[in-house]
Amino acid sequence: MLEYLASWASSKSKIFSGESLIVDLSEKLGDEVKAQYIEIEGNGLLSRATLWETGNLVLEAIDIESEQHAISEIYELRDHAQIDDKLNWWLSEIATYEKV
Repeated sequence: MLEYLASWASSKSKIFSGESLIVDLSEKLGDEVKAQYIEIEGNGLLSRATLWETGNLVLEAIDIESEQHAISEIYELRDHAQIDDKLNWWLSEIATYEKV
């Protein structure tokens, strides 16, 4: 499961650069249950997607100025297609974010 996060990030590199997003992919973390996260900063948001090897996915985005959560979602996913769908939704929300 975790390998998919790096693959997804690599496939979106043109979007990241086109939207001037700063992206950081962590190493695999954890002892018993491994996890990995990707952080994206841009468009007024600091965002993180954390994926556990169990298929749990946490999507977050915080407005840098107001410190309010723009996105806070938790999912239990079973396959790459579901992960792809949720990560693509998260990225589109980041790219189109407008301050209220």
